[in-house]
Amino acid sequence: MSIGAIIIGLLTGFISAFFGIGGSSIDTPLLRVFLHVPDYIALGSPLPTALLTIAIALTVYWKKHLVNYHILKWSLAGGIPGIIFGAYLSGKFSGLFLMLFSALVLFFVGVNFVYKRFRSAEINQNYQAQKPISASYIIFVAFIASSISGILANGGGLLLIPAYVLLFKLKIKEAIATSLLTVAAMFIPAFFIHYSLGHIDLGISVAMAIGVIPMAYIGAKTNLETKSNTIQLLFGLMLIIFSIYFFISQLWG
Repeated sequence: MSIGAIIIGLLTGFISAFFGIGGSSIDTPLLRVFLHVPDYIALGSPLPTALLTIAIALTVYWKKHLVNYHILKWSLAGGIPGIIFGAYLSGKFSGLFLMLFSALVLFFVGVNFVYKRFRSAEINQNYQAQKPISASYIIFVAFIASSISGILANGGGLLLIPAYVLLFKLKIKEAIATSLLTVAAMFIPAFFIHYSLGHIDLGISVAMAIGVIPMAYIGAKTNLETKSNTIQLLFGLMLIIFSIYFFISQLWG
C-alpha cells in the first residue's frame, strides 16, 4: 500500500503542480483502481497531500507575479461557502455515485483541455479586450465549481482553471497560479470536514506526500519553462481515456 501510494504521489505531484489542479481529482481514481482503497477513503485521503502540492507549487508561481488578485478575492467569497456546502453534501450520496460522478467530471475536463488546446491562440488574443469581470459573476461561478469540488473532495482547481480561461479570459499560467491560491484557502475547511467524517486515512496521505514533495516543485518549474499547449492536449486525452476506464471499472468491476 505504501509503495503504491508513493508512486501515485510521484505521478500526481508533478501533474497537479504543472496543471494547477490540486491533485485529489486524479488521486481518487488512482487509489480506487490500483490500490482498491474504499470509496470515501479514496475521496478524502488525497486532501492533505493536495494541500502540500499547492503550497510547493505556489512557491514557484508566486515569484512570477502570476496571481490575479481581483479574481482571487471574489473567488474566495463564492468558493469557501461552496466547498463547505459541497463537502457536507458528499455524505448524502453513495460511494458508487461519487466515483461515477468523479469519472464524468474527469471526462468533461479532459474534453475541455483538448478544446482549450485549439482555442488558446484566440483566447490569448482576446485577453486584452476583455471587460472587467463583475464580482457577482465571479462569486457565482466559484460557488458552483466549489460546490461540485466539495462533493468530490477536491479543492476546485479542476473546474476553476477552465472557468478562468474560458469564462474570465485569463491566460493559462495566470489561471493556474490564481486557482492554486484560491484552492489553498478552500482546502482547509474541506480537510477538516472530511476528516471529521472519517474519510481520511493519514497513513495513505503520508505515503503519498513522500512522492509529492519533490515532484510538485519539478512540475511547477517545468510549467514555467514549457509551452503548455502540446502537454495540455496530451493531458486532456489521458483524462478522457482514464475517465472512461474508471467509469466502466466502477460500474461493472
